[in-house]
Amino acid sequence: MTRSSPARALLAILIGIPALPAHAGDANTDQPPRAAIDSLLGSKTEVTVGVALSAATRYPGADTGSVLRPIPVLSIQRGVLFADTTRGAGLQYQSSTGFYISQSFSYDRGRLERNSGWRPGSSRLAGMGDVPGSPTARTLIAQQLQPWLTASAEMELALRDDARRNRYRTGVELVPLRSAADIIAVDIDAWWGDGRYNQAYFGVTPAQAAQTRFAVAHPGSGMYVRSAGLSWEHHLDAHWSSTLQLTITRYVGDVSDSPVVARRTSAGATAAITYSY
Repeated sequence: MTRSSPARALLAILIGIPALPAHAGDANTDQPPRAAIDSLLGSKTEVTVGVALSAATRYPGADTGSVLRPIPVLSIQRGVLFADTTRGAGLQYQSSTGFYISQSFSYDRGRLERNSGWRPGSSRLAGMGDVPGSPTARTLIAQQLQPWLTASAEMELALRDDARRNRYRTGVELVPLRSAADIIAVDIDAWWGDGRYNQAYFGVTPAQAAQTRFAVAHPGSGMYVRSAGLSWEHHLDAHWSSTLQLTITRYVGDVSDSPVVARRTSAGATAAITYSY
């Protein structure tokens, strides 16, 4: 995921995140208060709308074939403020040196023990009970090391009292092609979960084992997945853009031995068309 240019998120929807003005965070004591506020809030509200079609497994580690899901795309940005269907709502800042930081609040949809058209879940998990959804706080930092290379780290903390679980990501993005019309990028990421996160999504308690055909599993904290993605964004004109992303995911560590994970390696794809103004 990058801090400028198109953002490449878990849903594989690319929504433009324009670089903020270099002076947006400068501590200039000579700047009039009104001008300082204007520099933070920007002079224009940028809106992106569109639709995406995602092909992915029903839940992380599912053994069934890909399920097609339509996904709405909406992004509203003005200065340091943003709200979109991928990252939630929050604040972002980018410096002239390529450093980016954002803090947002979003929602983890959890997982169901039945098939669903819009939430992760499968009837294969009947008896496991639902993993409850939770509001989340997400912190992302990134640094552009070269025009073609960006490193990033992310933290997502669940805020619901009875669903506390946290996960963390580190990754790099390489951009072998960037032109006025096209951007091709390669993303390589690794995700870690704390003990509560990995247990919620990949563990099996004795009570759950008694209700299912799964064996008891306590994966503990640690890295649970690695992924690699290839994306292509094409600007049709000043307003219209299309995006295609392919992603390979590999579950690793103790999580890969969980009975919930029926397939350690899976592939997904997302195509999107967006209009920006």
